[in-house]
Amino acid sequence: MNFSELGLTKRIVDDVEKLGFNEPTEIQAKTIPAIIAGRDIMASAETGSGKTAAYALPIVQALRGGSERLPRALILVPTRELAVQVNTEMVRFANKCGIRTVTIYGGVGMDKQTRLLNRGVDVIVATPGRLFDHIQQGNAELKNVKMLVLDEADRMLDMGFTPQVRRIVAEVKGPRQTILFSATLNKAVEKSGEEFLTNPVNVYVNTDRVEPASIDQQIHLVQEDNKTQLLIDLMTEQSASRTVLVFTKTRHRASKICKRLNAAQISAGEIHSDISQNKRESTLRKFRDGDISVLVATDIAARGLDIPTISHVVNYDLPLSAADYVHRIGRTGRAGRAGIALSFVSDDQRYLIRDIEKVTGRSLDPNSPFSASRPDGSGSANRRPASGAQQRQHNGARRPHPTSGARRHGESAHTGSPFKREGTPHQSNGRPERSRTDSDRFQRRPAAATASARSSSPDNQRPAAFNFFVEEEEAKKRANLKKKKFRTSW
Repeated sequence: MNFSELGLTKRIVDDVEKLGFNEPTEIQAKTIPAIIAGRDIMASAETGSGKTAAYALPIVQALRGGSERLPRALILVPTRELAVQVNTEMVRFANKCGIRTVTIYGGVGMDKQTRLLNRGVDVIVATPGRLFDHIQQGNAELKNVKMLVLDEADRMLDMGFTPQVRRIVAEVKGPRQTILFSATLNKAVEKSGEEFLTNPVNVYVNTDRVEPASIDQQIHLVQEDNKTQLLIDLMTEQSASRTVLVFTKTRHRASKICKRLNAAQISAGEIHSDISQNKRESTLRKFRDGDISVLVATDIAARGLDIPTISHVVNYDLPLSAADYVHRIGRTGRAGRAGIALSFVSDDQRYLIRDIEKVTGRSLDPNSPFSASRPDGSGSANRRPASGAQQRQHNGARRPHPTSGARRHGESAHTGSPFKREGTPHQSNGRPERSRTDSDRFQRRPAAATASARSSSPDNQRPAAFNFFVEEEEAKKRANLKKKKFRTSW
């Protein structure tokens, strides 16, 4: 199938083919004809499947040559980075056909945005918060909008934008076509679909696989204090051609990691809410151009960031939500490309892996994808993880401590993995780990023996003064009990 079979005009098909797109993806093939027909859409597909083009191409075709009052299309997205990217794609697909667009987001001044809105634009790409500010100040009128797109709807709801979205949608007067896209669907998204959509066409692509199959997902068990050094070790061993996106859970940690990487002569930049919008755009531009090889970011970069050169995604901290994990790793392996997603997992984060495996339907391999194949041939490419039941049944042994295995940071390549120092016991809070041969010293003793040992222990013998006061209290209790009995009998 090609784009000409989807109902697109020849000029748009030619423009798309010049951009290097010859065949539509599955989500594009299923949604573009319905959007051109004017139907409301609720669609879900894996990240990197081409959802932006699925609604951008029909919008460009509908707006070309129109003479209606402006604006005629509104695209709501959850983050500034996604707004900038969607606007870039709209301009690219429009190919100088006279369609004017504007990007509305917070973190920058409103004056320039207001001037562009007053001049008149065909398409508004906006985050809900800043667009609502413009509506309250009378800078934006949406009564003429005919096409409304809610992109990454699940994220907008998670970020608490539901009240603003409702008020913005209420400003759209008259008939409209509403298109809702999301990588993951939940009850909240479906409820919003019932609220904003009218008799929608439901399109679900690869609902049993929420993340691209081309991504090699693996984990690396490591102590929390060793994560930064592990990242530095992995980066220094790799070729400079690799481009890595690192996700952290806090802004402070992102800044700290970025400084450590630069101090280790690894070019890195950071993106989070404490960074000004101009600097964020400059950092993204450098990352796209290859001027920096590592981008350290919080979850603001987890949605819609489309940089084809990203070869690795590193979850320095696992996200609390499995859906956020899916969106994070979706920054690599986009549009059928191969990618690697590596997660650093400390002891207190292991419970999160089970939730991720339930959503993705995969067992995560703890071998690091950056390390070479092992000398014994048991590298990550040849070895698959055993299930939990298989691990428990192995030799009838108890499951080892999560950080006592051979895949910890610090293993030596001569002993199986490139990071372990031979002969160095594992340290936990400054104390050496107890060896398995000492387990006989910690076996449970019989209850009788335990009780006798407790009673004979000098630490458990009561002082004489303490015994005196106890006996005195017991004597008082006996006397009071005799008084009660005497009064009752009398």
